[in-house]
Amino acid sequence: MGFTKFGDLNPWKLGGYGMYSDYHPDSYFVWFQIDDNKVLARKTKLFSTNAKFRQLVLKCRSYPSTNNLKKLHAYFKHTNKGHFKVEAWRLNFTSESLKLNQVLVNSYEE
Repeated sequence: MGFTKFGDLNPWKLGGYGMYSDYHPDSYFVWFQIDDNKVLARKTKLFSTNAKFRQLVLKCRSYPSTNNLKKLHAYFKHTNKGHFKVEAWRLNFTSESLKLNQVLVNSYEE
């Protein structure tokens, strides 16, 4: 489990017990918060036209570490000169209330 904390791995890549101890990476969503607007990274034009940007977003979606969010932030900063924040969210189903809500997993801003 230490590899998931300090390496570029998530529990699903290690298999065994670890893969059931965390949410599947496809349940993470990467957002940009620019002023009061939130934009889903995979819905941007840059995601569909820029392979490097797409790779960084997918890496953050699979493993939303501070380091990965920082790399995405640095890359996006070249196209957007304003102040913004990169956030990784996941959906969470609460069995007691039978409601689906969002949980902030990690965020990065300068």
